Amino acid sequence: MNLEIYYIGAWSLGKSLFLQWKKALLCEEPFYPNRRCFLIVSTIANIAIAIFGAASQYSDFASYLLAILIVNLVLYLFYYAVMKHIKKERLSKSAFVLAILIILLWAPAFYFFTRGLTNWQKSAAESRNNNTECDVASFYDAHDIWHFLSAFGVFFGFLSFLTIDDDLEGVDRSTIAVF
Repeated sequence: MNLEIYYIGAWSLGKSLFLQWKKALLCEEPFYPNRRCFLIVSTIANIAIAIFGAASQYSDFASYLLAILIVNLVLYLFYYAVMKHIKKERLSKSAFVLAILIILLWAPAFYFFTRGLTNWQKSAAESRNNNTECDVASFYDAHDIWHFLSAFGVFFGFLSFLTIDDDLEGVDRSTIAVF
């Protein structure tokens, strides 16, 4: 996967795979230093998550997998925003506002998610015993609130992905930096 990201798909699978990997990640003067730095940081983060998961022997695999996906998403979005700044591109106003909305929605969603109100290893009847008093309109409990907040967070996340490059609308495609 690292080769795919580093070379943006311009690599071949064959006998020279190891040499390409070695050239991309271990050479003294890389072709793409920013991309190499990102790949090193993301690889270290993923290895750390794997070690943590193996050491803690996560019983809730779905939440563990969700954590891996979220960490990788945040790392890539951070890399993309930094690269836009380095290349003197700017975020559109709508993408910036949507990024703020994402943070405002995901922070409380994370709080409600980590309260541990559900257990996927139990049956629905047993898991129902973990329910708490309804917080909103005497009908929705914390788990429901997590679903609402995370759904809106995902929605605004996709909208931000759609608008993040709106500032490049009038730019010739051959002059747009690929990172």
